[in-house]
Amino acid sequence: MNPRNTSRRKRDEGSATVAAAITFPAVGVLFLALAQAAMVSVARDVAQSAAEEGLRVARARQGTFAGGRAAAASFARDEPILQTPTITVSGANTISVRVTGIAPSLLPGVNFTVSRTARGARERFTIPGPA
Repeated sequence: MNPRNTSRRKRDEGSATVAAAITFPAVGVLFLALAQAAMVSVARDVAQSAAEEGLRVARARQGTFAGGRAAAASFARDEPILQTPTITVSGANTISVRVTGIAPSLLPGVNFTVSRTARGARERFTIPGPA
């Protein structure tokens, strides 16, 4: 064997281990970031759906704010990914339902607050009259 090839092989030994030691943590962080983004996205979807459910009940002809709040709270409780949901319902002719909660976090001590609002006109009967 050529002495140059032998010295080069000795220098390259362990380079794959070093590359793996650098690459795996970076891949792990990217995977955790992707999982965290998915959990926040699902929590936003749950908050939006809960707000829409509360709006559906609150804006009905015989609907009340308390009924809308209860419907949104029930929906949010059925989906455990939205933690500590709070619901506010307001408005007179246009009803607004806001659902706020916390998305689960993979990092201890880090909170991702999620808030979604649904708005719609209160349903009412009208009598056709002269225009």
